[in-house]
Amino acid sequence: MNINFLKDELKLVVSKKRYDHSIRVLKTALHLGEIYNVDLNKLTIASLLHDYAKEMPKQELIKISKDNFIIESKDYLDNSEILHSYASAYIAKNTFKVEDSEVLNAIKYHTTGRQNMKLIEKIVYLADAIEPKRDYPYVEKIRDLALVNLDKAILLEVNKKIEYLLKENYVIHIDSIEMRNWLLKTS
Repeated sequence: MNINFLKDELKLVVSKKRYDHSIRVLKTALHLGEIYNVDLNKLTIASLLHDYAKEMPKQELIKISKDNFIIESKDYLDNSEILHSYASAYIAKNTFKVEDSEVLNAIKYHTTGRQNMKLIEKIVYLADAIEPKRDYPYVEKIRDLALVNLDKAILLEVNKKIEYLLKENYVIHIDSIEMRNWLLKTS
């Protein structure tokens, strides 16, 4: 797939701020991909498309989710922060003809994570959380940990995310809880 084409297409649908974020996620993912010996082309596609639908109108996100991901999204239809990942995966598959399940899953689960994540999914999930402009408590520790133990870095990140969501009284996606529990059992 032509990476410059993807970058140009992304520029057409997201703000400069979101585009710049996607480029930082890409750079972070590629750095981690080199450390963990992951297919860098797959990481590139997933990183560039992970937020493709982030700025779509909420009604479009809901429609795509209802029509294509109802089992995963039915309890979260009021949450664009979750729905955009499903819509981005849908667009990757249907508009850009991405067929690789690892790439599609990396896009689909970059917000929530899930149990049994493949390495590419873990990297995109974490790269989105730790790209250089992210600034929240423990992010530096998570960045450092990501360089030596991806699972422990994700576990720390999801623990801090869940703490935040609980404090703010937000709904926690079941996939995030299942990912956390899976990592605790397997790490």
